[in-house]
Amino acid sequence: MRPAIDRRAFLTATAAGLILPVRPALARMWAPSGFTHNVASGHPGPAAVTLWTRYATATGVAVTLKVEVAEDSGMSRIIARGEAVAGAETWGTAQVRMTGLPDGRWLWFRFTAPDGTQSPVGRTRTLPAGKLDQLKLAVVSCSNRPFGQFNAYAHAAARDDIDLVIHLGDYIYEYAQGTYPTAVMPGREILPTNEIMMIDDYRQRYASYRADPALQAIHARFPMIAIWDDHEFANDTWKGGAENHQANEGDWMMRRDAALKAHREWLMTPERPWQRYDFGNLLSILTLDTRMSGRDKQLDLGNAMRGGADGLKAFASGEWQSPTRTLLGTEQEAWFASEIASSVKSGQRWQLVAQQVVMGDIFTPKQAAEWLGPDADARAIGYVRGGIAAAQAGIPGAQDMWSGYPQARRRLLKTMADAGANSIVISGDSHNAWAFNHSFDGKPVAAEFGVQSVTSPGYEQALKADPAVIRAGVIASSPGLAWCDTSRRGYLTLSFSPAETRCDWVFMDTIQTVSMATTTPQAAVVRHGKRQMTLA
Repeated sequence: MRPAIDRRAFLTATAAGLILPVRPALARMWAPSGFTHNVASGHPGPAAVTLWTRYATATGVAVTLKVEVAEDSGMSRIIARGEAVAGAETWGTAQVRMTGLPDGRWLWFRFTAPDGTQSPVGRTRTLPAGKLDQLKLAVVSCSNRPFGQFNAYAHAAARDDIDLVIHLGDYIYEYAQGTYPTAVMPGREILPTNEIMMIDDYRQRYASYRADPALQAIHARFPMIAIWDDHEFANDTWKGGAENHQANEGDWMMRRDAALKAHREWLMTPERPWQRYDFGNLLSILTLDTRMSGRDKQLDLGNAMRGGADGLKAFASGEWQSPTRTLLGTEQEAWFASEIASSVKSGQRWQLVAQQVVMGDIFTPKQAAEWLGPDADARAIGYVRGGIAAAQAGIPGAQDMWSGYPQARRRLLKTMADAGANSIVISGDSHNAWAFNHSFDGKPVAAEFGVQSVTSPGYEQALKADPAVIRAGVIASSPGLAWCDTSRRGYLTLSFSPAETRCDWVFMDTIQTVSMATTTPQAAVVRHGKRQMTLA
């Protein structure tokens, strides 16, 4: 039970650090005043980009920060100036939309406080226009701080060949400290220690994550397009609630709105989550919200299993196949159909669909029970047994993914096919790396690349068999799945040219210590016009 407090007074007092100095745990994670969390940039546009910092004062009074954009890292050739306000309303975070900038150029920026102190210098760029021959993106997802070090962020931040970072969500996790994981890695503590539900909770959780130097580095070095997944709200979010939101935890819409506000304060996300970003004539990125805006509630496969074979048969032919069930909602589906067709007609070579959850079907093979470790807990055993039973009935086990909404997925694939798009789908959420080929009525439509997590555990947490054995079994049982890795953490890059798109999965050697070491990589290539990937 949490103590009753005057929320308006609390928010005002905590804004910009007024209460933080008397809370030692917070003070150890980030500075009590000044520029506390470096700088960042995001939501790039033609000749425009949003710049970000956080500035705290001892009094909580709002201050106006001066913003400068330059053509050089030494900030000697200033080309644009602006202002941003850091105050109680946004807990010290400050954003400014800079416009009138050169297209597709690397630019540097900084903030200056009224007392003359300056933020670190950040680097960013706007969207390029016209003919474009190459582009490289880094894709990240699922970074649970207590599980380990953000080595994937650090590795990507040290590279010189990346133009933009896409974060597919689960940027933070909502759980109370000691829940997931039960044992927190020393030095990877989070704030607040309770499950986050109110606006001050969400703000502190973002602040504790952004205290990480690797996460600060990737934000300061590249612009980021960040979309949310469920853990920015609560586990298995849908438009009317979440699995990890109970009736005794208050009004869901209030919690959702608090999470949305904090996400926009820290990650510069636009009001409408689905957006199109054009990179010259080479690529359109279409971001989707498969999580919160239009998603119908996940079906309860467990309830069907309690009915045995007849229950699963009824599930497979019943509501699971309902054409009215949706992940996107009608408004977003219509927007996607219009924008992907427009991208093709305007001459973009590639269409990248950036969204949260795995689109391909993953079936649990019969032998999966043999992969469990001798000390597997009841939850893992039940999950695997349930997955086997569902697969035998022709049902993928993960109802939170697109596989729980098969008709909605069919509509999306048809939209891609009708547009004649050269679509690449990217997905996060699952913590594992995947490569799928998707078709519609037997014709290739899109390749899908699922990115492994930064730190959150994959199958290796419960399955102790050789990862190669697990890979072979899952591929054999899952049509459309060409490759997977279920045991390593990291990120991926996408390299676009007019002729091909190449995906490179980068696997970190460890998350137990700070390290830039990597292990054996994997790559895949999609040739333009082929609409399916092959391993490279």
